[in-house]
Amino acid sequence: MDFSRVMAYAVSAVTFVMGALVLAGLFIHETVPKEFRITFGVVLVLMGIYRFAITKTKETQAKKLEKE
Repeated sequence: MDFSRVMAYAVSAVTFVMGALVLAGLFIHETVPKEFRITFGVVLVLMGIYRFAITKTKETQAKKLEKE
């Protein structure tokens, strides 16, 4: 596995964890409105999932092309 794939998975994991922390209320100050915190947390979690899925899909496609 090369550096770019490791970095892509790392960014995906960090984004997901940050979203979970925002949703839990551990990362954003309590003066921030609850609706904003929930919206921002959900967006970060979904972005982390999306980045993971895209990275995994590209890795699978690259392996298929190498076999051909």
